[in-house]
Amino acid sequence: MPKVKGEKRAKDEDLFKVVDSTIDARTNYNLYLVSRELHIEEILGAISSGKEAKVYPARGEDGKWYALKIYYTSTATSKRAFMKYTLGDPRFKDIKITNTRQFIATWARKEFKNLKILFEAGVRVPQPYLVYENVLAMEFIGEDGFRAPLLKELPNDEITEDLYNEILSQIVTMVNKARIVHGDLSEFNIMVYNNLPYIIDVSQAIIIDNSNDQQILDLLKRDIENINSFFRERGINVISTEEILKRLELNSN
Repeated sequence: MPKVKGEKRAKDEDLFKVVDSTIDARTNYNLYLVSRELHIEEILGAISSGKEAKVYPARGEDGKWYALKIYYTSTATSKRAFMKYTLGDPRFKDIKITNTRQFIATWARKEFKNLKILFEAGVRVPQPYLVYENVLAMEFIGEDGFRAPLLKELPNDEITEDLYNEILSQIVTMVNKARIVHGDLSEFNIMVYNNLPYIIDVSQAIIIDNSNDQQILDLLKRDIENINSFFRERGINVISTEEILKRLELNSN
């Protein structure tokens, strides 16, 4: 990421005029660096707000839209999630965390890495572009700054067996090709765009590794049961968890 010197501040004020005023100065600077790298002209107000981050739509000079995910720099929820999911991940086993900003930056890098692996394996996720400290830039799922609806927001007539089967197909690709388990999959973190599901919020996702087989299986069962419960309640005939598990290759050897 290039260093910034002597830039005009007027343009910066236009860029961030609708960004949450509670964002701290360092995060604001991180946003500025990311915006320079991606040639972003405008950042709009948050389109989603979770326990660990907010997501903002951003428009580039060429009209391309990005989603900027900004992780809170001080939250007990993020720290608990980090301890549960990241310290058990072999990719981060040797990491040394000495302050809050470091573990938030690591949490952001973990989501970036997970998105990259999933995207390259053919899972339908937002394409990741870059991550800098607590700011993750990725593909915007939607049109002109308006995000696509979450699965939970769809009207009942759009919740179909075809959509259910497509989500199952994404789970199979996640496990068998990307070798990743989402760990928190539900109607709250699947977006539907052009009748196709997109998996989002993968910061807690973990890679399949034989050293944590039981955790993997427990998380995977919960993911499947969450999806089955949602569709079953809306009149869709679902496949049993046991049958779905037979499609999955959990052993990494």
